[in-house]
Amino acid sequence: MQKKLFLTVVMFLIGMLMTGAYAQTHTVSGLVKDKEMGDPLVGVSVSVKGAKNATMTDLNGNYTIKTSPNDILVFKYVGMKDAEESVGDRKIINVLLVPNAESLGEVVVTAMGIKRQSETLTYSAQTVGGKDVNDIKSINMINSLQGKSAGLQITPNSTGAGGSSKILFRGNKSISGSNQPLIVIDGVPTMTNITGAQSSEDYGGKRDGGDVMSTINPDDIASITLLKGAAASALYGAVAANGAIMITTKSAMAGKVSINVSSNTTMETPMIMPKFQTMYGGGDEGTYSWGDKLSSKSKNYAEEFFRTGFTTNNSISLAGGNDNFKAYFSYGNVYSQGMTPENTYRSHNLNSKVDFKVLDNIYVDFSAKYSNQYSKNQAAAGYLWNPLTGAYLVPRGTDWNYYKENFEVYDPSRGCNVQNWTNTKQQQFGNPYWMLNRQTPISERNRYEFGGSVKWDITPDLNIQGRMRYERGEDHFIHNAYASSVGDYYPMGRMKNNRYFSNQLYGDVLVNYNHTWGDWALTATAGSSFTKTKTSHVDLWGEGTKFTSPAGAGNVYYPNIFTPNNYYKNMSRIFDDDAFETEKRLNAVFATAQVGFKEAVFLDLSARNDWSSTLAFTESCSFFYPSVGASVLLNKLVPMGEQVNLFKFRGSYSIVGNDVPIYMSNLRYRFEKDSPGAIKAPDKAPFRTLKPEKTHSLEFGFDGTFFNNRLDFSFTYYKTNTKNQFFSVSAPYESGLRNRYVNAGNVQNQGFEASVGWHQQFNDDFAWSTNFNISYNENKIKELVEGLENGLTIASWQSAKVVLNEGGSYGDLYVRQIQRDADGKPVKNADGKPVLMGDSMEDMKYAGNMNAKVNFGWTNTFHYKDFTLSFLIDGKFGGRVLSATEATLDGWGVSERTGDARNAGKVVVDGVEFAPQAWYTTVGASNFNSPYATEFYVYKGTNVRMRELSLGYTFRNLFGNGKNLTAALIARNLFFFYKDAPCDPDVSMGTGNGVQGVDIFNLPSSRSLGLNLKLNF
Repeated sequence: MQKKLFLTVVMFLIGMLMTGAYAQTHTVSGLVKDKEMGDPLVGVSVSVKGAKNATMTDLNGNYTIKTSPNDILVFKYVGMKDAEESVGDRKIINVLLVPNAESLGEVVVTAMGIKRQSETLTYSAQTVGGKDVNDIKSINMINSLQGKSAGLQITPNSTGAGGSSKILFRGNKSISGSNQPLIVIDGVPTMTNITGAQSSEDYGGKRDGGDVMSTINPDDIASITLLKGAAASALYGAVAANGAIMITTKSAMAGKVSINVSSNTTMETPMIMPKFQTMYGGGDEGTYSWGDKLSSKSKNYAEEFFRTGFTTNNSISLAGGNDNFKAYFSYGNVYSQGMTPENTYRSHNLNSKVDFKVLDNIYVDFSAKYSNQYSKNQAAAGYLWNPLTGAYLVPRGTDWNYYKENFEVYDPSRGCNVQNWTNTKQQQFGNPYWMLNRQTPISERNRYEFGGSVKWDITPDLNIQGRMRYERGEDHFIHNAYASSVGDYYPMGRMKNNRYFSNQLYGDVLVNYNHTWGDWALTATAGSSFTKTKTSHVDLWGEGTKFTSPAGAGNVYYPNIFTPNNYYKNMSRIFDDDAFETEKRLNAVFATAQVGFKEAVFLDLSARNDWSSTLAFTESCSFFYPSVGASVLLNKLVPMGEQVNLFKFRGSYSIVGNDVPIYMSNLRYRFEKDSPGAIKAPDKAPFRTLKPEKTHSLEFGFDGTFFNNRLDFSFTYYKTNTKNQFFSVSAPYESGLRNRYVNAGNVQNQGFEASVGWHQQFNDDFAWSTNFNISYNENKIKELVEGLENGLTIASWQSAKVVLNEGGSYGDLYVRQIQRDADGKPVKNADGKPVLMGDSMEDMKYAGNMNAKVNFGWTNTFHYKDFTLSFLIDGKFGGRVLSATEATLDGWGVSERTGDARNAGKVVVDGVEFAPQAWYTTVGASNFNSPYATEFYVYKGTNVRMRELSLGYTFRNLFGNGKNLTAALIARNLFFFYKDAPCDPDVSMGTGNGVQGVDIFNLPSSRSLGLNLKLNF
């Protein structure tokens, strides 16, 4: 009886304990993310310490697990430092995992798509995540990286949607060649653009030919690695002498099917506008605004002209598969109505990637991509063919609405409508609505890409891989002008119909070996590649006067009929410096190896040899360049305490070539443009001693991570010297040639890049991350070439030049000035006007350098529960900006300055008085080809702005478990904290050398506000 009673009591107590324990068990859920990238981590192991209870995060980084208050959760992920969290009474535990320096965890995609552990790198390479380009989207995705990386300078063209951007790493190096980095997608170099057309001169009428970045759907991007130095990109050879941007696109993961939908909608308004006077009207000619004072204020016609723009960027992707087969498909489209009336842009992007196993050790992948872009009335800088000139310069007091609604009137003599405007004979000054409807530029681009690779894992340490990609681009540009356009320069109209074609075939074979022997490790790659490119184009151009018979005078039968058979004479047009068909091939062999000791000391060696067809007919088509680098992780060799996670020194030296222009060593005969069928001999001497440019690059740096990975710091010093520069100089008169080519010169860039970041997890609900980056670059022309006593002009406009001189810097600006007496006071002529000096180098004035020396960016992100607030402040110090727009507003009497001067009755300059009209019509620009005093229209380029701002909230499990909706209010280019220039200093006419920082009726940069939605299934 006692035994039964005892057993009953024991069972009762056990039951009570079990009931209590069960009552304390509860469900914990949360999100696991990468601290540096901010992206959800898939497949993280989540387990209860000391127990078998475990789970894994899903495709969205979410997990759910049963726990009790006394449990400790352990989070494990390959390449990340393990994390432990005490449960307590918490039901939601979000975790940020950090790279584990001790296990060399973070993987970086380097040249040729080779993956390396970040801590082993001997050069600077920064990786940014897909969120950096798809949270606050730009139509050209590269613009979303402005201010986010030290040493990366991005200058968008002032052409609006679909426009190109100038990308620069560590300063300008090449005088005559390209300074743009190579764009690499999934390890394979891309064909950069279909046509190199860019705005680069005063007159205008040219277009932005686009670039490869504007064809990439930002939602397809998984990560971007920036290889800024020559050592980092040397394996790509001549095409990557200016660095490389490595884009890794998204792929499917084994597991459940995932669907991602995003929609980004923004409204755009002009961020900066010129300041106009509204008090003084136009004169009798209906052109300038130097007339009498108006009885009432005039409208601001620029405000009447611009509209609120609208852009929507939508994307959907589908991914899924298993261990043997995976597939990723995406579609993205952009539709934009620009701030300029009648300006529209649309694009479509289709992307597919499939990878599968053929056998257990053979992997195959295939990708295909198609993009289509259409642009109507894309903005282009310049005096002519630009509706902004009419919107800005229209005489004050004009009936704007009349000319807007009646931009054309019927001309019975020609039997067609012609332009209606205050003065129809001014070439640079037309009715903006006529230009938008009767001088409409239309571009359509198609781009096709097909690629694939095969990889064979011969052994666990050895594999061989072959890759190939074919790209083709087609560009159709139509720019017809109806009769009476451009000051009636085309009395019967003008037909312009151009087609451009470009294709590239790239292939390579790589052999990779990776093995560890005790403390020693070896990683090596050897391979060969080829690149074959072709371009061609056809230009149809028709213009002239009315055809009459029987004499056969004139060229056009009927006005405004834009077909070839409406023109009497040959319409095909080839310019003197134009090659209507080109073909080039580049073959290479290369090898790289890294030796590691105790996961602490690493030595890199690489070499490449190129054979370029552009060097045909010279002594050798071959050029070789090596690279060497080393890094030491001192925290692995010397005990530094638990607060030091990484303490690394690195250094590298490399030589890399830069290819030369095509057909320089064997100049071709050309067709005469004005004599159909006639052949013209070259007027330049063939360059039979041609050598490629070579950039010698030295780099030292330090990387550190401290305080349990909360603080990270990076510093890099670099020095590059680009030698064997390619020049065209005057040939001796007796040779019968105009120019000859030489190899000479030495352009040096040196500077530093630094970044510092801090992450603080205050509690489970609140976290803060901040990162500050800064870069400094000093450029020096160490050598030029004999025979250039007045320097080398790389860009010129009316009354201003960018000239390179030995001892000077790339981007030195020289401007026309007014004449001054011995005391430095302006000189008056007999009419009471200032006296302009000439445009020779002896008369012009040095106005400073157009490149900023210091660039910085400061990013902050705050997480509170499911709220996220982030902002980016960036800016630059130094540099100069030239505004021909401001000069023309002064010359035409429409600027606020001219109105204030007339109210004051005079202009006083250094103690000398001038009548306002006498002063401004002389120092300002009164016509597109008139001289003016550019010294008064150069401004400081220093500026600091609020570049990005977003506030978002994630609705978790809104449509089911793991199905989240994130909504964010976004803004870009909100305001300036400081700015001196009257225009945006960070907008350019084009991507060519020497044209950044020039404003000639550029489209104003836009301020955008909108909403970004992301839905994950």
